[in-house]
Amino acid sequence: MKIKTKNLSLRTAEKDDKDLQNLFESYEQLKYMSERRLHKNLSEEEVIFRIELSDELVGETRIKDIKWFNRKAELSIMILPEFQNKGFAGEAIERIIDYAFHTMNLHRLEAEVIKANKPSSRLVEKFGFKLEGTLREAKYVNGNYDDILVYGLLKPEWTALQNKGCKK
Repeated sequence: MKIKTKNLSLRTAEKDDKDLQNLFESYEQLKYMSERRLHKNLSEEEVIFRIELSDELVGETRIKDIKWFNRKAELSIMILPEFQNKGFAGEAIERIIDYAFHTMNLHRLEAEVIKANKPSSRLVEKFGFKLEGTLREAKYVNGNYDDILVYGLLKPEWTALQNKGCKK
């Protein structure tokens, strides 16, 4: 596909386009670009966990969109309706946050919550996540656009909570 502007042509390219791969050769040229472009050898982009109760599937949690060089990722959790409001989400999140910070050595976790989902907002806030911003009308749900609330948690904040004995 080709898109024309007054002076330029924008032409779709393949991921392995040699000209594009060799376009930038120094860190100074690349430092503000995507981590994937700068560090091609980094490992997986997500880790997925099944949440089980006596071998019965309760839900899943993911550490996704991992940026290894920047040591950050997004946390997500989904609990089946019949297992909600029983404390399973909190139990799983506490353990997965600890895993992300202490086993994976991440520095930052993010969580995105649909604004209308108040229980999920309360859940991440309970574990120290701070509201950092709003992505306006970024989620299409049931025929309407809803805002997405963006939360962040830093490893030192989590460590301070744990040191205060504030385990949830």
